[in-house]
Amino acid sequence: MRRNIILTDLDDTLFSSAQKGGGVGPQVTVAKNGHHGHMSPVQEGLFRMLFAAGEVIPVTARSSDAFARVQLDFGTRRAILANGAVILDASGEPDQEWNARTAEIGLRCEGAMEGMVAAVTEEFGDGARSWIVREYGAPVYFCVKMNRQEPEAVEAGLLHAGLMLEERFDLSGFQHHVNGNNLSFTPLGISKLDACARLIEQVADRAEVTLFGVGDSLTDLPFMRLCDVMITPSGSQIANQAMRRTVGEGVLGEGL
Repeated sequence: MRRNIILTDLDDTLFSSAQKGGGVGPQVTVAKNGHHGHMSPVQEGLFRMLFAAGEVIPVTARSSDAFARVQLDFGTRRAILANGAVILDASGEPDQEWNARTAEIGLRCEGAMEGMVAAVTEEFGDGARSWIVREYGAPVYFCVKMNRQEPEAVEAGLLHAGLMLEERFDLSGFQHHVNGNNLSFTPLGISKLDACARLIEQVADRAEVTLFGVGDSLTDLPFMRLCDVMITPSGSQIANQAMRRTVGEGVLGEGL
């Protein structure tokens, strides 16, 4: 019998903070800054549907610490964390060989990431916060967020931060990404795509499994393309870009 395996992003896919439209359903995460994650009725319905369909495996930018504060039962302890830097097996233990690989990559970029933290602090003061996400002592990616909440201010601030960092640092060894109030720089070689490819190889005979990829962000698309079926929420970064391209290319309404 064929198995279904669902690889799914978490934040803004299965739940959201109140600032992003959450807060109308059950609380499913605990956040240190008080911006807890809640499931909307639609997100709760999606999760129930996925859970009933097969094995649900989280694929998230959340660190091990942040993932431990997610209060959802996925029915498995398998997970991909920290943008692909960590793979947890069926018992919830990290793949040590994978950890060693991603730690080596991150450590090569540690000096640059520490410099970026200092540059953001110098440039923005208390207008922004930035930090290095570390797993088992090793740096695995760098993140910037604005402290203001207005969408226009956030967008302008992150744009300025990105341009400033590009001017001051050689970022050719990083993949950068912006979505909402989040600007991140992940060393090349650490990715959800690579981690998902390894996990799939470990747990599935591709001839006997149907893979579903679920996500909202453009950084989710690479791992979603490994799958047989891709699912994205309406209004997500993926959906919005697809709609802009469709409208721009004159596809909508064609043949009507």
